[in-house]
Amino acid sequence: MLAGCAAAQQPVASPVSATAASEGTPAFASADALLEALERSTDDLRDVRADVVYDRLDAVTEDRERRMGRLVLAQSPDGTRRFGIIFDRCIDSAGHASPQVQRFAFGEGWLVEFDDARKQCIARQLAPEGSRLDPLKLGEGPLPLPVGQRAEEVRRRFTVSLAPAPEAPLLKSLAGVQGVVLVPKRGSGVDEDFEEVRVWYDTRTFVPVGVVARLKGGDVKTVLLRNVARNGGLDAASSAMLERRVPEGWQQDRRPWRKAQP
Repeated sequence: MLAGCAAAQQPVASPVSATAASEGTPAFASADALLEALERSTDDLRDVRADVVYDRLDAVTEDRERRMGRLVLAQSPDGTRRFGIIFDRCIDSAGHASPQVQRFAFGEGWLVEFDDARKQCIARQLAPEGSRLDPLKLGEGPLPLPVGQRAEEVRRRFTVSLAPAPEAPLLKSLAGVQGVVLVPKRGSGVDEDFEEVRVWYDTRTFVPVGVVARLKGGDVKTVLLRNVARNGGLDAASSAMLERRVPEGWQQDRRPWRKAQP
């Protein structure tokens, strides 16, 4: 599925300088140290803006689809999160580019998918009324892009190790990053389709800038964030991406949460 940005602010202190990380020296000696730093970095998080590239490879047909657009994340003081994504360009398996628009907004447990061309939307409730859902949590939200997850919970749900440098062609240009390999534990509540997820974080901002998610069927999802702005504030256009209200005159398919739904 699934704008120039201001310069990213400095995050909480890292055990190793950003200079060392950019020169190829690992910023963290263990996966646990990285997880603890990621958790601390969430305390002052208010917003994230970035350009996003989402690539999906079908293991059976070997077809590849790539979508490009923008992403916005907003976090309230109580830790509640909202996000919005607009994909405005698509490259199909034949390499043809087209200006296809997909728009998503998440908040208060509801994910709304907007179809501007048909003037209709689908609103899906992803969690029971009153419960808190992290839209970027692996195996819980719709997009595999974990931001500042609690270290103990990550260790409870995954077998965690440090990741090697990214090998996916889309991510090879990443610099100053360090990553983790996450293998879901049985009975952990993680989406059973996931075989393995690798996430690389910018060691200055602690924002995930590269993700490779391998599914049990062989499909591979790759996400790249570029031009990341952390705590740079949200302008009018960015705030509009978080809007879930259905425009007047649109058709709406509203799907409340059901325990048995995927």
